[in-house]
Amino acid sequence: MFLVIFVFLLVVFFKILPSYSNWLSNKISREIFKLTDEELNLRAQAKDLKTEQESVSMADEFAKYMKLQRRIDKNLAEIKALGNPRQQNINYVKLGVKIGINVLHAITMLSIVIYYRAEPLVNFPSDWFIPFSRLVAMPTGISGGVGIGCWVLICNTALHRVKQMSYLLEG
Repeated sequence: MFLVIFVFLLVVFFKILPSYSNWLSNKISREIFKLTDEELNLRAQAKDLKTEQESVSMADEFAKYMKLQRRIDKNLAEIKALGNPRQQNINYVKLGVKIGINVLHAITMLSIVIYYRAEPLVNFPSDWFIPFSRLVAMPTGISGGVGIGCWVLICNTALHRVKQMSYLLEG
């Protein structure tokens, strides 16, 4: 019975975990790829230039206003050029986290299936699953037993249905 609950909780965990991959990726990326001092200075300059530009009347001092706008545009282009490599690395981290979650899921499920392949999770009378008894019992082969593969399929299907029902109830 413990194994039934444990496998169900693992399925729930791996169903929820991918939705937190972006949050996890952002946390990791902020620690690894910090903003450089040059980029911080350029952002501060751009902010100062924008506040200065807001104080200038476009109608009265058009030349000064446009000169400030060109400087702002130049700073923003430099900020973008400095940020592109960092953003590319952040995207690699996001991809790596998603792949890592999928690999962890596959290794966990495969190891559980291999380790518990000889014993059924739950035993029922053998006539309950008459046409599908071999399929339900896989990989154990014990008639009337529910194998881990079938239980994972049942858990995934149940969670999918609960998710669909929650969407229907919301809207």
